[in-house]
Amino acid sequence: MARRPGEEGSALNLSPRALRIGGWLVAILLIAGIAVVVGILGGDAQEPGVGASPSGSGALGAAEIAFGTALDPASGEVASDARTERFTAGVTFVYSVAAAEPPAAVFVEVRRTGGGAVEIAQAPVDAQTLPDPDVIAFSVPADDLLAVFGPGEYLMLIYADPEADPIAEGTFLLITTAASPHSSASTSP
Repeated sequence: MARRPGEEGSALNLSPRALRIGGWLVAILLIAGIAVVVGILGGDAQEPGVGASPSGSGALGAAEIAFGTALDPASGEVASDARTERFTAGVTFVYSVAAAEPPAAVFVEVRRTGGGAVEIAQAPVDAQTLPDPDVIAFSVPADDLLAVFGPGEYLMLIYADPEADPIAEGTFLLITTAASPHSSASTSP
C-alpha cells in the first residue's frame, strides 16, 4: 500500500531547516575543494603552481624566444655564445625566434611579472616589420628598455596577429647593476 511522505518507514526524515543547512554545508565544502585545487595547481604571485607554465602564458605550440647580447651574422639569430636572459645598462638587448616561415611583421607584447607592479608594459598594438625577412630578430639598447620599463622580470610574447595566440614567448630580466642574485642564464652580459 502507498504511504505518504513523512510516514513511518522512510529512510530520511529531514526538516526544511536541516535540508537548508545541509545544502550550505555542501556548498562550503565544494568551494573549499575548488580553492584547494586552485591553490595547488594555480600557484601564487611569487611562484608558479604545479600545473602552471613558468613562462606565464602557457601558449600551446609557441616557440621559445632566445635572448642575448649579439646576433650571429650567419644565421641572423641570437649568437649561442652571447645568450643571456639578464640585461643591464650599457649592453645590447637582442632577441630572436627560430621560425620556418616568419611573418612579414610581428606584434610584441611585454608583461612585467615581477620586481614591480604586475602589468602589461608594452601592448601588442604596433606591427614591427622584420629587419631581416628570413628571421624574427631585433636588437635595442638595454638602456632604452630600462628607461621605459624599469628593472624587473618580464615575459615577452610575439604574435603574427595580436588577436590570435602568440607564436613565441620567453622571459628576461632587466637589472640596474651587474651584481644581482637573480640569474637564470649561463652567460653573463
